[in-house]
Amino acid sequence: MDLSNPLIRHISLEKLKRLIREEKNKHVFQRLLFIHQLYLEDGVEKACKRMCISKQTGYNWLNQWNEQGYEGINPNFCGGRPPKLTKKQKEQLKEKLKSKGAWLTPEVRALIRNDFNVVYSNRQVSRILREFKMHYAKPYAHDYRRPENAEELFTESLDVAVGKVQGECIIGFLDQAAPQTRDNKQRFWSFGKPQIVKNTSRYRANTFGFYPINGKEVVEFMEHSTAEYVCAFLRLIRDKNPKKHIILILDNARAHIAQKTRAFAESLRISLVFLPPYSPDLNPIELIWKSIRRKISQIFVKSEWSFKETIRTTFHRLAKKTTFMTGWLSTFQPILSNLL
Repeated sequence: MDLSNPLIRHISLEKLKRLIREEKNKHVFQRLLFIHQLYLEDGVEKACKRMCISKQTGYNWLNQWNEQGYEGINPNFCGGRPPKLTKKQKEQLKEKLKSKGAWLTPEVRALIRNDFNVVYSNRQVSRILREFKMHYAKPYAHDYRRPENAEELFTESLDVAVGKVQGECIIGFLDQAAPQTRDNKQRFWSFGKPQIVKNTSRYRANTFGFYPINGKEVVEFMEHSTAEYVCAFLRLIRDKNPKKHIILILDNARAHIAQKTRAFAESLRISLVFLPPYSPDLNPIELIWKSIRRKISQIFVKSEWSFKETIRTTFHRLAKKTTFMTGWLSTFQPILSNLL
């Protein structure tokens, strides 16, 4: 026997033999046989050779037996190595991550190392963040001039407009964009650097769009974006949606807030609800423009006509979907529930 680490006889030899006969777990059975060898006064090294295990494993089993007896040699398999961060530590980490809007993977890795003294690879950190239901995406840029209470300001404006409407109405979003043939918004998988054949002739289309929650979408190309052209587009919206009152949500561009535009909208029974300054994220139509630019970047544009036709057909197809406004509706629909 190894006198430096003597065996502790928690039970009698007869009881040990009975445990061996009754044991059904093959892992525990092997450990009991090893302990039985030690009960017979065999040394650890000799018992390891008989059991075909390493010396380190043998000493580990001996230590486990000495500390807890039968319970000590009963393996506790949990589907692999135990996590370095405990469940409680992960909860603490999640709360720390909520204190900041966006994180880089190396930043989270450093946070775990500094606060919990645990070292993970970037890949392991990413796996933990996915467990937390965090998203890995390009951040949406907010202008520094955007009011901190932008949603609150918009809610007040929308509430006032809704309060003036009797019965059902049409609610939608207006915006202008200028897609170009040189837009390159689509990413591709490829072996090497991806290339695409394009017409380098530059086409640009000043486009007005109306994205309704419950009406008929409208898209048109205008030469300019002045108040006169905005009024002309308001007329198109009314022609496509002739009956109900319209609540139109739009940004506070100069042509939108012009007195001429306001007066003409009122004559058409259109209520204008202006977004807070620098708050395009509150206008879901921005997501449609983004999708259109991505579409354009994938195709070969033969002519200005085909370019505009692509914009027109893509807008009509996308504007029939409500997926772009899902987040907006989840926030503001309670205000509109009586109008839709």
